[in-house]
Amino acid sequence: MGVVERKEREKILRREAIINAAEAIFFKQGIENTSMDEIAQMAELSKGTVYLYFKSKDELYRTIILRGFIILKKKLKESALASETGYQNVKAISEAYIRFSNEHKGHFDAILYYQNDLFNSRKREPSQVESLEGGNAVIGVLVHAIQKGKADGSISPEVNEVETAFVLWSQITGLLQVIQRKMSIIAYHYKIKPDDLFRTYFDLLERSLKTT
Repeated sequence: MGVVERKEREKILRREAIINAAEAIFFKQGIENTSMDEIAQMAELSKGTVYLYFKSKDELYRTIILRGFIILKKKLKESALASETGYQNVKAISEAYIRFSNEHKGHFDAILYYQNDLFNSRKREPSQVESLEGGNAVIGVLVHAIQKGKADGSISPEVNEVETAFVLWSQITGLLQVIQRKMSIIAYHYKIKPDDLFRTYFDLLERSLKTT
């Protein structure tokens, strides 16, 4: 390995070390309660070195969000099998998102936090553009599944795939938030379990999408 290649590899490894350290701390104590000094200490680098790679804590956080979107997109695409109908793909995508929220809770919470990231079309940081594109790519998987369903007849041809994708995504995200934050109260007062809510969600999904 030449000198140039070794230096590039070292840069990549340092950048990954910073991201991994920040991810561990952010997921444990939140972005507001984390300092760049803590990240540098965990990554075993100087704070100055951390700032060479990421100019702010927000930029670093958006990089972690993008990593979460990449993981999520991969899982959604893997769940949508080519041999199944478009409607089956939409259902499988929802199920994969539910699993993601449990298996990658840190990334799921980071993506929820990202929803509050102010959008300014005239002035955006590169990290904002990347995280926005990551979110759009995830929605794109669902849009494609709905288009497939309209083509194979498993989803009503009257459905608008883009609008429906955003509504479905908002519904399942909202449901996951309710389960995460309010489930103990709901269970106490209404004797309802998470599986009951998921079953109702999928019943409504079928009624709203499938052809009559």
